[in-house]
Amino acid sequence: MKRNILLSIFLFSALALLPHCKKGFLDRAATTQQQDSDIFTSFAMTDQVVNNLYSKMRGTYTYLGGYNMASATDEAKDASSWMGSMRFNNGSWSGNDNPIGNTWRDNYVAIRQANTILENVVKFNTPDDANNPGTLEIRIGEVYYLRAYFLWELMRQFGGVIIFTKPVEQTDEVELNKPRNTYDECVAQVLADCDEAFKRVRFAYDPNTEVGRVTKGACLALKARVLLFSASPLWANAGKTGYLADIAPGSMASDPAKWKRAADAAKAVIDLKDAGGNTVYALEPTLAARQDMFKSKTLQSKEVIFVRMREANQDYDRYIFPKGYGGWSGCAPAQELVDDYEMSNGLPIEDPLSGYDETMPYTNRDPRFYTDILYNGANWKGRQVETYATGRDKQSTETDHTRTGYFNRKLADEAITPGQSGSRFIHGINYRLAEMYLSYAEALNESEPANPDVLTYVNLIRTRAGQQPLPAGLSQADMRKRIQNERRIELCFENHRFWDVRRWKIAEATQKEMWGMRPIVDNTAPGGFRYERFKVEDRLWRNAMYVIPITTDETLRNPNLKQNEGW
Repeated sequence: MKRNILLSIFLFSALALLPHCKKGFLDRAATTQQQDSDIFTSFAMTDQVVNNLYSKMRGTYTYLGGYNMASATDEAKDASSWMGSMRFNNGSWSGNDNPIGNTWRDNYVAIRQANTILENVVKFNTPDDANNPGTLEIRIGEVYYLRAYFLWELMRQFGGVIIFTKPVEQTDEVELNKPRNTYDECVAQVLADCDEAFKRVRFAYDPNTEVGRVTKGACLALKARVLLFSASPLWANAGKTGYLADIAPGSMASDPAKWKRAADAAKAVIDLKDAGGNTVYALEPTLAARQDMFKSKTLQSKEVIFVRMREANQDYDRYIFPKGYGGWSGCAPAQELVDDYEMSNGLPIEDPLSGYDETMPYTNRDPRFYTDILYNGANWKGRQVETYATGRDKQSTETDHTRTGYFNRKLADEAITPGQSGSRFIHGINYRLAEMYLSYAEALNESEPANPDVLTYVNLIRTRAGQQPLPAGLSQADMRKRIQNERRIELCFENHRFWDVRRWKIAEATQKEMWGMRPIVDNTAPGGFRYERFKVEDRLWRNAMYVIPITTDETLRNPNLKQNEGW
């Protein structure tokens, strides 16, 4: 019996993985009524099942098969051709090959597990934790949140999907062959589950024993993110009545009422107060503190709302470290991203008044540039980075060399030496307050552009970074452009850009090519180098790529499951 119980915990509600399996993502592993009773009549066993559900969340920074999604965007470039980002960039992905993985299956497996937990805690009258009364109700709240999270993951990739709120038996042909719900019906389901979770979970937990659990802030943050996407051009109108995205070129639909809901949801996170009346979240006060938030102080930061615990270890540092420092040079920033860092006077480099000098391209830039990007001549671990042809960190197409002439500094820990003793756990930040500030400003600019909060909340982030504030009096269109760029800079490498360029419907312009920078030794040039831009690659884009194709096998199993347009 003990062996069966343990199998139930880890295989419970799992997918039958064999390709000939008829029911696919909703198949349930063979558990019996007795095994369910053994689990759900024990708080300790139920607690383990809930904890296992957390493990099904994807890592924020390692979302793409263990690597960073930035390299599937105009943020960065990976250094190895076998990495999943390459297939996104050369267009060799399809319903039979989603570089992220079989996420249709994975998320529905998790949703079924959540549904089974919610059903069985009622069916078997699961007892509370005798030592900590009220804990069972908290765990139920966590499951509601996680069910919403996994549904959101499906929506973010595929659009409107099938909503399941009860376990489905293999013999139930009607449920198994349901059509897709509209996008906005899925939005409503996520919001409802977040509300149920919010009622039950806490503002915070014991930092020594329960850090990383779902909080009230996490519930509100997920709502804010979902509503922001719902209001964005890809879904603003299309999501109201259908499950397919608006992938028509140049179509920029907008709905002020949706933007207003998104603004209110983001502001609810910003203004959240605990039971004692204290504001729950706060921006880290300095740029240095912001950087510590990504390294050693993630779990202590007041800016962090929710994390994927222990997402990675120092192997991630090896992935993004320069070759000359023992790394693989992955997630190398693109010249396009570098160019979008403003000058220290707050002006874009293309502005004639900015002071940008092509002969000294890394001088007087936004202070975040120096904390986020490693470039030729940057100081790192006791020496200068050398990306010139004979340098230790040279730009090259050789294995484990930067393809662009840059490296990711933002998420790398300078205290780590890959391959040597010592370790660290990387806790991926799912939501942080800076994202909510930018979401609030964006949504408010679309629904109420004259509201002074638009400028205020963008400038709070810029001021924290030591960057000049945006000027007053920008038009709605100009503010939209500046907010989009602020998200690009502040949130780079945090798994936002891939989705942002899609929801804004600008990917058809941003995903066409990538450039890098090659330093050439020249003693007559400032600093001893002249800099030459070069094209790293051309990329394939078609508008069907605004959404991910559903796994082909699933569309064959369910005759009512329609594939996304263009796939």
